[in-house]
Amino acid sequence: MNPFSPVQLYSPEAMARYARAASHAADPHLFAIAENAYRGMVNDRRNQTIIVYGESGSGKTTSAKYIMRYFAQAHHADTNDVQMSTVENQILATNPVFESFGNAKTTRNDNSSRFGKFLDIKFERERQQIVGGRIRTFLLERSRVVYQPPTERNYHIFYQLLAGADAELRARLRLDGEYAACGAFHYTNQGGAGSAAIPGVDDAADFAETDASLEMVGIDGTQRGHIWRTLAGILHLGNVEFSGSESTGSFVGAESEPQFAIAAELLGVGEAKLRQWLTKRQIVTRHDNILAKVNKTQALVIRDSIAKFIYARLFDWILGPINASLLPTQVDEGQTSFVGVLDIYGFEHFEHNSFEQFCINYANEKLQQNFNHHVFKIEQEEYRREQLENWTFIGFQDNQP
Repeated sequence: MNPFSPVQLYSPEAMARYARAASHAADPHLFAIAENAYRGMVNDRRNQTIIVYGESGSGKTTSAKYIMRYFAQAHHADTNDVQMSTVENQILATNPVFESFGNAKTTRNDNSSRFGKFLDIKFERERQQIVGGRIRTFLLERSRVVYQPPTERNYHIFYQLLAGADAELRARLRLDGEYAACGAFHYTNQGGAGSAAIPGVDDAADFAETDASLEMVGIDGTQRGHIWRTLAGILHLGNVEFSGSESTGSFVGAESEPQFAIAAELLGVGEAKLRQWLTKRQIVTRHDNILAKVNKTQALVIRDSIAKFIYARLFDWILGPINASLLPTQVDEGQTSFVGVLDIYGFEHFEHNSFEQFCINYANEKLQQNFNHHVFKIEQEEYRREQLENWTFIGFQDNQP
């Protein structure tokens, strides 16, 4: 059973039932958690945070989206402020943006978050209405840009661009002809035959939604054009192969020269400079800088490192205009409270695990320890001290080393 199928559990009517409901009268629900956090912020005058964590595929990202939607809509009836409605819509519009650029298909989840995100939703203290927000991201899985295990995909945005770009945009990005499909690029075909398609997902429609959402959060047409150029440049760069030997060093292979030129053009880099830093490494001494040859294997590592760096910087750059639009300059942060939503990506165990995955697995284990400590250990120790006769100790799996 999929708990996030379109059912009445998450309808506007269900949302209305939980808005301002007494905590003891409400059934367990995501909306009840969100309402309790909202009430804690309003009544106790204390900032609140909701932590969403668990295994990959357990519904964390979808849960976070429902929680964000609750804050944006459940108490909206109290205000007719047009600007406030715009901010609320912008907060919701960040979901398709970050899903496109930060989510990917894995063996366990067709829409797995490959980064962590903390959103603090800012409320004006007097009216308790949303006036802004700020997003922080962390631990983007850079290695996915250049490597995907069998049956998995790169980040959704690459497949959306290849499926949804119109003829004019394709021509500008050199994504037409033999380069029109994801199978033509090394960075999008490693998952194998059939891995690019996700049942029930229309990448072309998702591209249109991502483009509209980017516009909603303050990224204009010229900036979006630069984003598409950068993504296409990364794809073409991934197809560059190298020739040479240990004695002669590496050089761009003759068959890769056309795509090398395209990548340099799209990325806005001079061909000579790009060629130099793909096939040479710099040794810094006390008195001089020396350029040394690299072999083919080292050149491929350099190529992939450049691609990962560019994508990570693009991901970070997108956050700037989004935060600028979510937190207007006229908002006085000293007069606001916030409810934070922390969505960390899930525990996974791959054949090849990235450093980012190792860090997030560790974070998940620590969060589970914290949950066990407060919910099971402390509570039941209190019951033991009070000598409750009708209490049966609840066993649990303790991950404490």
